[in-house]
Amino acid sequence: MGYATAAEVKSTINFPSTGAPVIDSDINSFISYAEEEIENIYHTKFGNIEKTGTATSGTTTTITVSGTPYTIDEYIDYVVWIIAGTNSGEYRKITTNTVSVLTVSSAFSAAIDDTSQFRITKLGYKSETVDGTGEKVQFVQYQPLIKLNSLTIDSTSVTPSSVYQYETGRLVMSTSAEVCYFSNNTPQLIDLEYIYGVYPMPRIIKRLCILLASIRTLTAQISGTYDDFTSVNLPGGFTGSKGEPYMNIREAVTGFQGEAKGIIYGTKSEGAVTGDLRTSASYCPFTIFG
Repeated sequence: MGYATAAEVKSTINFPSTGAPVIDSDINSFISYAEEEIENIYHTKFGNIEKTGTATSGTTTTITVSGTPYTIDEYIDYVVWIIAGTNSGEYRKITTNTVSVLTVSSAFSAAIDDTSQFRITKLGYKSETVDGTGEKVQFVQYQPLIKLNSLTIDSTSVTPSSVYQYETGRLVMSTSAEVCYFSNNTPQLIDLEYIYGVYPMPRIIKRLCILLASIRTLTAQISGTYDDFTSVNLPGGFTGSKGEPYMNIREAVTGFQGEAKGIIYGTKSEGAVTGDLRTSASYCPFTIFG
């Protein structure tokens, strides 16, 4: 599942349970668009849990489960997080999957076995090559930083546990590290692989996703051809019907736009996103706001 479901969007806009003027597959597309926009504006990923499981067997690069719970390649570029058992605490990018096997990169520190419990999430994975600072401190490009998987400095592999790691993306070399500083002798000497994002996903982000998908759904309802009619019964047995009230729908869209803007432009709220909330009224990538 994504940040929200079609059922949650329909509940928000009070769509009829049958005969809705916009089909679920379109609403799911609107949810996907909303997720992408949210990730772009906050420059991070939100770790919604897609699946949980326990391995039956595996290798250093594969996780095998019983049955056939997956659709082929549905989890490419997702992150698998080992939460218990062998390799607990490790995160890896999923490169491909069959109906029962997840393949990851880079390799786990040991072969997966039947003690390995995991979650598949929408956290972000980044592999980048950057210039060094010439100091003991370096920042990764994407935050919040969750886990540094690998670090190579001028062809020297550095043990990630020997680097102090901070949610802000700050890396600080410890005295036990294989090198003393992030070399800047020549450009592009620093190779990083890390996991970033916000977990668990804040409720305010879920609400924002629902609002943005709702706006698109109602806009599609207004602009498309629809068959959801309001029946009218008058004395004398007269029965009639009329099209959906445009003004009511338009008012709902306006209300949702206002609430979404309040979230994006820095409204304080419980569970707000860690990091840079966009407060500049001149910054808004959402074309649906008009």
